[in-house]
Amino acid sequence: MSQAAFKDRLKTGDRLLGTLVQIPHPEVAVHIARQGFDWLFLDGEHGGYGPAEVAATLHALGGLMPCLVRVPSQEADAIEAVAACGAEGIIVPHVDTATQAEAAVWQVRGRGLVVVQAESREAVANIGAIASVPGVDAVFVGPYDLTSSLGIPGQFDHPAFCTAVATILDTCRKLSMPLGIFRMTAPEILPHGAQGFTLLATGLDGMLLEAGARGLLGELRG
Repeated sequence: MSQAAFKDRLKTGDRLLGTLVQIPHPEVAVHIARQGFDWLFLDGEHGGYGPAEVAATLHALGGLMPCLVRVPSQEADAIEAVAACGAEGIIVPHVDTATQAEAAVWQVRGRGLVVVQAESREAVANIGAIASVPGVDAVFVGPYDLTSSLGIPGQFDHPAFCTAVATILDTCRKLSMPLGIFRMTAPEILPHGAQGFTLLATGLDGMLLEAGARGLLGELRG
């Protein structure tokens, strides 16, 4: 799928199902891509994806699967190095203000989609300004850091978290801004799809590997 085609699907509100890949070996991404996901989330913030690993993985995939790459920080050099690799887009963590969003857009300079992560109390307060920045293609909620910022780490049923998510959702819907979110399991993320989130990332490559091995061993042991 071309970058333009993926962007079109994002803009038209198609449900795009992806998963996080943190193990920085191309074979891992290739095996996952063959299962039929719509996109892969290559993680350079909490996983091992630096520019060299991103380039090697994109080469191995050969266009089989669109990839969005989360950079480790908002540092210009970090964004520049990954943007030069040719992925479908960049995910920028901890974007709390419109100024930070503008800087990310400028740094990417049209070489891919710009997805900004809203994962703090400040980001929720500024979400209208952030989502209004020209060149931002989607807002992606980071639930773990958001609950920590709200003082309720890991409490995803807490009213404060639900209110924050609703604020982001309502604001972005009014601005026709595509929304994404990560949750660890399918039962956790499916309700967000029903809410209107379309760029959905679920699970981790290591978790999938462990689950497959555990399931096989369970069958063998009866």
